[in-house]
Order: sequence, then C-alpha cells, then structure tokens
Amino acid sequence: MPTQTFSSFDAYSAAVQQANVRAIFLGPQRTNWALSYLTMNNLSVQWGQDGGANIFQGSVDPGGVMIFMATQNSHAGRGNGRQFDPSSLMVLTADDEFCIAATGWNRWFSVFVPNELLSDLNITSPASVGLSSSFIQLESIRAERFQSVMVQLGSIVQRIPVAFDSSAALKTTERKLAETVREALGGHRELTHPPGRHAVPRSQIIRMAMNCVDERADEYLLVEDLAIAAGVSERTLRTAFREYFGVGPVRYLRRRILEQTRQALRGADPSVTTVAEIATRFGVWEFGRFAQDYRLLYGELPSETLHHPH
Repeated sequence: MPTQTFSSFDAYSAAVQQANVRAIFLGPQRTNWALSYLTMNNLSVQWGQDGGANIFQGSVDPGGVMIFMATQNSHAGRGNGRQFDPSSLMVLTADDEFCIAATGWNRWFSVFVPNELLSDLNITSPASVGLSSSFIQLESIRAERFQSVMVQLGSIVQRIPVAFDSSAALKTTERKLAETVREALGGHRELTHPPGRHAVPRSQIIRMAMNCVDERADEYLLVEDLAIAAGVSERTLRTAFREYFGVGPVRYLRRRILEQTRQALRGADPSVTTVAEIATRFGVWEFGRFAQDYRLLYGELPSETLHHPH
C-alpha cells in the first residue's frame, strides 16, 4: 500500500525504508504514525508522520544517497546534533551514520537517490553542493520550493495512489522528481560550445527543439532536453525562444503540459479516470494552480473538459 498508518511506534519504525535504523520512542504519543511510499525505477521516496518524540539512529542503505527534510514542526527535530529549521536538510551517503531525533510530533520526507543517478544530479557527496557537512542550510526560497513540491507529491501519493499505476505516470514523476532534487541542491548541467565552434543559427535551434517536442509528444520534457536536442546551452536556448516566441522555454513547456492534459481529458472516459490521474501523468502536482491556469487558457475547468469532451 502507498500509505500505511500504525498504532505503535515499533511498527512504524520497522517500516521505515532506505536505511538501517535502531529507534526508541520517548513519548508521549499525540497522533497516529504514518508512512507513504513511492518507488520508481531509479528513485524512491517516503513521507513520514511522527506521532511523538523519538530517536532514529542508523546508516543509509548501500547504493545511493539519502536526502532528509522536515516539513512540519521542523524545530522539534535535530539531525546529528543540529536543530532543523524550515530551510535545513541532511544529505547522507551509505558511509554516513546519522542520528535524527524529535522532541514532539513532526512530518518529514526522504529521497533515496541511487548511485547511477548521482552524476546526472551532481550529487556525489555533501561536499558536491559546496558543504563539508551532511547538515545543509538551503537558501530560504529554494528550501520553500523544494518542500512545497515534495509535500504536493506526497499528498497525491496519499490521496490518489492510482495516479501512479501507469508506467507513463511513473516515468514522468521520476524525471520531475530528479529535476526537483537537482534544483534544490544547486546542481546544473550546462552545455558549452567546444573551442572554435560556430554559433548555431537561431532558426536551427528552434527547428531542432521543436523536432524534439514532436518526437517526444507524450513525454515530460525538461529545458535541458530541448537544449541537448538543439546542441546549445540552456542560456542560448532561452535567448532563441524569447526571440522567436516571446516566451522562455520554461513557460513554453508549462503551456505544453496544459495542451497535453487537455487532449488526454478529451479522449478519456470519466467513469474510469479522474482529472487528477490524468494531470499527474503529465507532471502536474499542484492541482489548484493547474485548474486556474487551465480555465484561464481554455475558458473551462479540467473537469468540464473531461465530462463534456468537444
């Protein structure tokens, strides 16, 4: 099951994934204990709700890196002796021992990134994000964004687990999650021109980028995908998009998601699927903003398109 609730701390601690732990409950219990899970080909995530004060000690499973962040009542938690706040997180490798303690209830998430993805995300160790410690303090805006996106995803996993039943939804979620982690930790992949290479004409950049869009019509695309297809840096791609389209590639891809979702809604059977399931397939995790943008663009809500296809 994507979400499990527990009446005891022992059952809860035994179900924690991605690490070998020993745990002790300090009490008193205030709320139920709960864990939600999502596993993709290369990434796994869990969201936890601690029902009271506790201590977890242990080490990360071999084969990857674990990222841990508190999302509610973060000040009740401490990581390796340092107090959490809304902008702090821990990045732990398989060689790292950790101690995460809480003086009261709190909520958190962790992401396990396997070794095969680390080079792509520029996460080889805590030092790779510019720090020598596993306890990391993010810029407040970056931390808020990371936490918000992860909480949105966790809410979908908990409320609409069927949204991840399809391989397409899992593939999209994996790509978006990997990009979210990279953005949070400041990783970047920027193509540069080899010495002596001539600049690519703007018209060619647009043509090659649009070929990529057409060839991968059903996929969740990143700006990086278009830049690689065009053989230019993301900065050059942004310049070309603004010159030709008047908008940057990020806005273009967001608009594309709305169109992808609209086409899927028009062809779907409302008796067997929902707007949330279809939207998740195309990388939508914030349903309120999605519905607002959709209505502004098409003059109707996504639910109206699903139930009254044109």
